[in-house]
Amino acid sequence: MASTLDKLTGDRTRAKRLREFLHDCAGSGPGEEIDRVREAVRELTLSGVGRRIGDKSGFDPAAVHAMLDCGAGMSAVLEMMGRDTRFMLSRGAHDSCLASVVNGDGAEEALAEGPTLALALLGAHVSAVLGRIERAAQGGETLTAPTSMRLH
Repeated sequence: MASTLDKLTGDRTRAKRLREFLHDCAGSGPGEEIDRVREAVRELTLSGVGRRIGDKSGFDPAAVHAMLDCGAGMSAVLEMMGRDTRFMLSRGAHDSCLASVVNGDGAEEALAEGPTLALALLGAHVSAVLGRIERAAQGGETLTAPTSMRLH
């Protein structure tokens, strides 16, 4: 029972942090792009999306930081997303950028707007990750949570 409660609490905390990050990302200016990507590396690594060398899933935070040190924000976001993620970018009037991300399984699409292509794509990717975390938390809560937790 304690492990189920810990997992649900952890998922909710991660989801809250990612929602706060998305809010910050949406309010950022073009000059804050690298800082937001660095924050995303930290948040996604804490959420279990990052990986260490030798692991097949997730992304390599060290590689992303190396790209950011060179000012390659868009390349860093693409590395974070991985090769299985499909996406579409567009730029509208007044430097408004829109990104759409579809996960590897094609089950869901996430959209985000940002002042740069990289920030829009980052926002859409983090939204997709947040959706996966929230779906997993909801599924776990309804199937494995004790009755007392479901009633309150």
